[in-house]
Amino acid sequence: MPDLLAAPYQAMVELQRRYNDAQAGGGGGGYAGLQARMYRPSEAEIARLRREQAIARDNARAASRENAWMAAPVLAPVGVAGALGVAARMAPAAVEAVPLVLTRRDPYLRVGDNWATRAGRRADRFYGAKADAKEAAGWKSQPRITREGQTALRPDIGAPARNPAKPDKRFYLELKPDTPTGRIAGRKAVKKYKEASGNKTRVIYYNPKDFM
Repeated sequence: MPDLLAAPYQAMVELQRRYNDAQAGGGGGGYAGLQARMYRPSEAEIARLRREQAIARDNARAASRENAWMAAPVLAPVGVAGALGVAARMAPAAVEAVPLVLTRRDPYLRVGDNWATRAGRRADRFYGAKADAKEAAGWKSQPRITREGQTALRPDIGAPARNPAKPDKRFYLELKPDTPTGRIAGRKAVKKYKEASGNKTRVIYYNPKDFM
């Protein structure tokens, strides 16, 4: 009985052989060699690539050593002393010379000591020093306005008296921040000092950012 698969099998073997020759660069059967179509970098390009890879590895290792101290918080379960010891051994010289100090932002308090009141005190000292420097000319820092049965008032600055015989007759200067609340307080101060002394008051509005 004839083998019906022999001829197709031989044809398949021949086709595979021709394909293998083409892939190896033989060019049989009209196929262009695969190796001839592939890009092959030169020896100089390969050497340059290896140098760049070595530099990248060195940079990554240096950055890892420089930032290794930040791993201390992760080591908290081993104890504070242990974590600090590990961080001290891993920290670079620059970090050892200048210890990390974490500061928190000052809270904004609506009353009492906050950034606005601190800026106000700096402004008072600044303009008060200017008035003290001209005390010989009649300027006075925080002059006293007495009130019968009430607490005395103290405007920020008193201008020279217009009549030396009446030293209490003078203009007053009041310092307030140039803010909506500062302008309201300034209008109240003008009215208060006018009622208490009969003298006029001028409000000087300053920028709080200049005294922060």
